Amino acid sequence: MNSTELVKSGLDVVSSLVAYLAKDAMGAEFLGQYIKSKNVQDSTAAKQKAALNKLIESSKMMDDDTKALSDNAGRNIERLGRVYEEIENLRNSVQRIEEEHKRYVEKFKVLHNETKDIVALIEAIQNISEQTNLLSFNASIEAAHAGTVGAGFRIIANEVKKLAGNTKMTTEKIKAEVDKLNKSIGELESGTVSNAESLNGLRHEADETLVRFDKVRKMNSENNANVEKIGRNISANVKDINQMIKTVQEAEDASGNTVNLFASCASKNLMLFNDLYSFAYEIKAVLEDLGNDGR
Repeated sequence: MNSTELVKSGLDVVSSLVAYLAKDAMGAEFLGQYIKSKNVQDSTAAKQKAALNKLIESSKMMDDDTKALSDNAGRNIERLGRVYEEIENLRNSVQRIEEEHKRYVEKFKVLHNETKDIVALIEAIQNISEQTNLLSFNASIEAAHAGTVGAGFRIIANEVKKLAGNTKMTTEKIKAEVDKLNKSIGELESGTVSNAESLNGLRHEADETLVRFDKVRKMNSENNANVEKIGRNISANVKDINQMIKTVQEAEDASGNTVNLFASCASKNLMLFNDLYSFAYEIKAVLEDLGNDGR
């Protein structure tokens, strides 16, 4: 092989080497673009992580507010329970008083009937007194007709007449007092009946209030259960987001380590590439000079 062919072969080898290095340069450029794109992705991911962290903070605040709301609802349910018990106790007390008033009404009716019986007895005594007075008057007349023989009998007749008069006066006073008592009993009976009706109305109102309170209490219990469910969902979402951030961070760390390794290798390859590229062009220049000298 002569020198010309040798130089030509050398130039072919150097040209192939330059072409190969050019491809390697394209790979290095691609890696650089990838690293740049990865940096942009990391920046975007960091912003997303910041947004997720804010979402976690907001979710935690919502969770705290939900727990506070649930606690307040629980306390309200307890208060409603105590109020319900107090109203129920009041209803039971009203019912007992109402039953006692009903018994009083029955007793007043019995007492009223007894006073009527007393009045009837008093009227009977008054009738007997009037008849006794009439008999004593007739006895006085007969004693007057008898003259001195009937003097003693006339005295007895006058005493009987006086006793009948006193009995009538006494029975009239007793009847007047019994009438007053009967009137008072009637008024008490009417008042007791009125109070019993009022208590009956109050008991019905208490029953209706208990029904409404029970509905409110059940609604609050259901709302509290819903709030607790929302709180559990928020807590679960916070855990999921934390796990998501952890997974993203682990992926970013692994990707970052890989990119750093690639970057380190690319840097070393780039230095070697530059040296080889310079060496290849120097050899090419020498071979071209040799080729020119051979001509």
